[in-house]
This record gives sequence, structure tokens and C-alpha cells, in this order.
Amino acid sequence: MAVQYAEEFIDRLHLIWGPGFLSPGGPEEVGAIVERLALDGARLLDIGCGTGGPAVVLARDKGARVTCIDVEPQLIARGRRLAEEAGVADRIAFRLVEPGPLPLEAESFDVVFSKDALIHIPDKQALYAEILRVLKPGGVFAASDWLAGAGAMDDPAFRRYVDLGHLKFTMATAEETTAIMREAGFADVATIDRNAWYAEVSAQEAAAIAGPLREQIIEVSDLATFERWRDARQALAEATRHGSLRPTHLRGRKPKG
Repeated sequence: MAVQYAEEFIDRLHLIWGPGFLSPGGPEEVGAIVERLALDGARLLDIGCGTGGPAVVLARDKGARVTCIDVEPQLIARGRRLAEEAGVADRIAFRLVEPGPLPLEAESFDVVFSKDALIHIPDKQALYAEILRVLKPGGVFAASDWLAGAGAMDDPAFRRYVDLGHLKFTMATAEETTAIMREAGFADVATIDRNAWYAEVSAQEAAAIAGPLREQIIEVSDLATFERWRDARQALAEATRHGSLRPTHLRGRKPKG
């Protein structure tokens, strides 16, 4: 399996979003994803935990007992260090897994959480079936993910972002995701479109990369990497403004019966 989150790429993302975060919004966005959920003492699974920032927020600020899974060892290692530094290592378990079915017992979690990682999983039907399987009856799935607007691949900015980037991903629209979740067996499926929020944020990110963060990015990578990434992030911001990229909150419940 090819590494997608090399150490220098992690360092670049941390420069934009802060230690422990590989996607935007920080602790406030994590709080928004799990809004209105009672997490104190809850068993929570974090799928695609990255470098552990969201898990630390969920354990430290929300009182959850978090199991974190990801497929790249350097992410797990960084997550463990972050949890130790934050003083919540006793509340977070990190586990390296292989892509595919979740190596977890059925009906073992009160909440399944993910922050912007499900985009990397191509088989959405199998994904949501597995999430439902590991949830306890009455349990809640609460996540954010990068979804596509209708006709995204017809947008030159979106195509340019895909061409310039190195990440492998499979995107669905909100309508497709809702249908897949309902077909898997979720009840109370809901989506909250975050495009307007991220259109503003992504423009700020692109400006920061091109300006104030330039030298720091070059320091952790190199000039050619910086220039390609600057162009990719500018294309991303443009695609978001066009509505081709639509960050979205997802919510569903496993029926009790």
C-alpha cells in the first residue's frame, strides 16, 4: 500500500491546521460534528484518526473513551505521542489496521466518528455496512467527509486539483451518501452542507500557503513541492467556491429493534 501521508506532508498540514489535525476546523469543528451527543463515558470509534487531534478533543473535552484506527503507522505513532502530551493516553487506544472490514466486534461502540477520512475508502456500501455492524443498537454515527457537488468532474478547477494532488480518494454526493446509508440500515439520516463555511476558509488557507507560510512549507519539504501544493490548494479553493467540493456533516442512528 502506497503511503499517502508521508512525514513531510503531515508537517505541511499541521502548519495550516495545527498539531494533530489533517483537515480544517480544529476543536470547534470536532465539537460541531458531535453536537448534542452525550459522550461522557461513551465508547467511541474514530475511523481514520490521522495524527490524533480529534481524538484528543473527544477524550479531553467530551469525556469519551476513544478507539482510534488508521492504516498508516506513522499516523498512529504521531497520534500516540499527541495523546501522551495532552495527558489523555489512558482514554485513547490507537490501533493500526488493514484496509477492508473493521477488525472489531459487532455492537461494541456507542458512537462511530470520523473527520474527513472516509473519502479515502472506495467501497462506500461496505463501509457503511461495517459502521452499522460495530454500532450498538441505538448508537450514532457522526462524521464529516469531503463530498462532491453534482458534476464535479466537469469543473476545470476540481479536475486541476485532482491532477495536482497525490491523494487517492473516492467521492460521492450528499444524495448518494444518504441513499447508501439508508440502504445499509441507518435511521434518521441527515446531512449538513458546509460548503459556504469552507469556501471562506479554503480561500484563507490558499492565501496563507502562498504568503506567510511559504518559507515554513519549503523548510519541511522543498521548493518544487511547495509550488505544486500552492497551485493545488488554489485550485481546491476555487473548486469549493464553485460548489464542486462540498464538505458535509453526516449523521445516522442504528435502530434499536
